[in-house]
Amino acid sequence: MKSNPFFELYVGDRFTSREFVTIFSDYLVPHALPIFIPGNVVVTGIQGSGKSMLLGLLQPTVRIEYDAEGEDFPVPEKRRKFISASVNLAHQSAIDFGLRKDIDEDPEEIEFLFADFLNYLIVDGFLKSLNSLVNGPAHLRTEVGLQTGRSAYNEVAPVISDLSIWEGWLGPCSTFVELQERIQRRIRIFRRYLHRKDKVLDPSISNTRTQIGHPIRDCIVALKTAGIVDNDTSLFVDVDQYEELGNISSRNTEGKKVDYRSVINRALAARDAAVSYRIGARGHAWRRHSRIQGTDARLEEERDYKYVDLDILLKRKEDQRIDIFPNFARDVFVRRLKFAGFRDDLLLSANQIENSDEVEPADQLETVYGPQLKASERVNKLNIRQPEKILKLEASWRPETRNKLKELAASDLLSAKLGEIWIRQKGDKYDLNVPNSKLPWQDKSYWRKERREAAALQIASQAHQRPYWCGADEIVGLSGGNILVFLSLNQFIWDTWIQYAGEESEVRSTLPKIAEIVQSIGILKASNFWIEKMAQETGRSSERLQFVNLVAEKLAAKLFSDEKLSNPGHTGFSLSEHELKEMPEVLRFLEELSDYGNMLMLDHTTKNRDRRQRKKFYFHPVFCPHFRIPYIRTKEPYYAKVSEVANWIYESGYKSVLSNKIQNEERSLFDQ
Repeated sequence: MKSNPFFELYVGDRFTSREFVTIFSDYLVPHALPIFIPGNVVVTGIQGSGKSMLLGLLQPTVRIEYDAEGEDFPVPEKRRKFISASVNLAHQSAIDFGLRKDIDEDPEEIEFLFADFLNYLIVDGFLKSLNSLVNGPAHLRTEVGLQTGRSAYNEVAPVISDLSIWEGWLGPCSTFVELQERIQRRIRIFRRYLHRKDKVLDPSISNTRTQIGHPIRDCIVALKTAGIVDNDTSLFVDVDQYEELGNISSRNTEGKKVDYRSVINRALAARDAAVSYRIGARGHAWRRHSRIQGTDARLEEERDYKYVDLDILLKRKEDQRIDIFPNFARDVFVRRLKFAGFRDDLLLSANQIENSDEVEPADQLETVYGPQLKASERVNKLNIRQPEKILKLEASWRPETRNKLKELAASDLLSAKLGEIWIRQKGDKYDLNVPNSKLPWQDKSYWRKERREAAALQIASQAHQRPYWCGADEIVGLSGGNILVFLSLNQFIWDTWIQYAGEESEVRSTLPKIAEIVQSIGILKASNFWIEKMAQETGRSSERLQFVNLVAEKLAAKLFSDEKLSNPGHTGFSLSEHELKEMPEVLRFLEELSDYGNMLMLDHTTKNRDRRQRKKFYFHPVFCPHFRIPYIRTKEPYYAKVSEVANWIYESGYKSVLSNKIQNEERSLFDQ
C-alpha cells in the first residue's frame, strides 16, 4: 500500500485473502443474508457497490484467513455450512468467446460450447475450494461438512471421474491432482481455440459437451452419496461479472446473435436443490435479460431466484435511523486507515462505536475532516471584500430595505441574500427594523432550509469563486450511497493533502486533520474524474455523458438565473410513469443512466390532486461540485414532459429510435 490509504479502489478484485480480512467491512452482511441461504440469489448493484466483496466471503481461502488471524468469520454460525465454486467471467476467459467472429454462424452450437466451458470452470473452482479446505484447519472442514482430510482426499478423484456426465472424456483418475489436471486440460483446449492458437476446436469437445449446471450437480450429489460431504452441506456456485457477457463482441447478424446470459439463466431456471447459484451483476445487465436458453420462458423473481439489490440497500434515506450507508462508509474508512498502518488504538470500527460504553465515542471520519460546514460558514469562507455588491437590490425598493440588507451583508451575507430573495418573492412590505434573528425569512425555517444551499452557490457564482465542499458528512453525502465513490473522494483528498503535507503524511501515530480548502480541492478533482469516467464505460457512454452535461447546463442556468429562487428543487426532473410507458425507449435510456450510477432514479407521487405516480431523476451527488449545483434535494423537481426529455436525449446524440417520435414534438421548455 502506498502512502495514500485509499490508493487502491477496486479491492474486491485485487486484494489477497489475507488483505481481505483487514480491509473488508462486514457491515452489510446482516442486510444481505440471502447470499448465505440455500436457493438461487442474484446480487445487483452499480460499480463499487460491494458485490464482489460480499461474494468473496464464499471463498474458502477467505474463511481460512479469518481463522488464521483469529478474527470471527462474519457469516452467522448457522449459515456457515457451505462449500463454494467461484467463477469470475471477466478474469477466466469466458468473455473471450468474442475473439472468434465465426461464432455467429451457428449461435445455438456456440451457446452449448459456452455452457460446457463454463461447466468446467465451475468444477475447477469447486476442486480448488475442496483443495483449500482439505489443506486448511480440521475444524473448518467439520464446519462445512467435508469428511475427508489430507491423507484421504484422493478418494474424491475416482468418485468424480467415474461419473457418466463426462461421456468418457475425463477418463479414470486415481489422485486429486490428476483430476484437477484433466479438468484444466479441457479449459486450456477451449482457451487455445478462443485465442486463435487452434483454428478448429478439438472435435472431442463438441462430441462430449455437457449441459449447463449438470456436471457440478452430479459432482456434489456423488460426493454426498459417498459420504465425503454431509447431506446438509450447501453448494454455492458464485458467478461474478455477469454483465460482461453483454459486452462480448458479435457481428449481430439478424437472427444469429449468441445469447450468453440465457445459458446461465437456464441453470437458475432448473431450480436444482443440489446447487445454489449466486450471480453478481450490474442492474443494467440483469434487467430485461431474463430469457432462458432454448425456451420462450423468462426467469421469475422469487420463483427462480431471490434478489439482493445493493443500490436500494445503500440508497440514502431521509430517515437516518434506517440509513445504513453512513456507518458502512465510516467502517470502511477506519479499516483502510488500519491497513495503511495507523495505530489500532486510534481507530474504532462502526460496530465498536455502536456498542461503545462511551457517551460520544470518537468519529474518526470527523476527526480527520471536521464537521460539515453550514451554508453560512461556506459563504463566510469566500474571499469577498465588498459583500454588499453581491446583492442585487432594486431601485424601487424602500431605502430602509436596501440599507438593512447592505448592513446585514457585512456580517451575514447568506442571510442578506436570502432577504433579497424573500423581498423579491413576497414584496417590499416588511418592517426590517428588528433584530436580525427576528427578520421574516429567519423566522421561516423551512423556507430558509429549502433555499440556503442554492443561495450559497449563487453567491459563490456571483463572486466568481469556487464554493467550499468539505466535512465528514459532506463526503458521505457526495458519495450517494456508493462505497467506491466514497473511496474515490478520500483518494483525491488524501492525494491533495500528501502534496501539501510532504513527509508529514507518512506519520501514522496520529490521525491527520485535513484542512477544508485541501478537502475542497480534492473533492472537485474527484467530481471531475467521475464526469470524465462516464466516457470510459460500456453501453451508450458517449450519449449518457452528453446527456448529463446538457441537462446539468440547462438546470444550472435556470437555477442561477432564478432571482426569486421560486423553484430551488429544480436540480432534477420528474416524469409521469404513464407518459414514460408511452415512450419506453426514453425509460430504457434513463434506466441505463441509473444502472450505471450516473443519475438517481426515485419513485414519488405528484404534488397535484390526481396523486399520479412519477419518477424523479437527479444527478449522482459526486457530479454536483463539477456542475456547481446543490446535491441536497429540496422541494419538488422540475416537472418535465417525456417529449421534452426525449429531445434532450436526441440532442445528446442518441437518435436511432427517438428521431421519429419527437420530430413533431415541442422543443425543450428550457429553451423558450
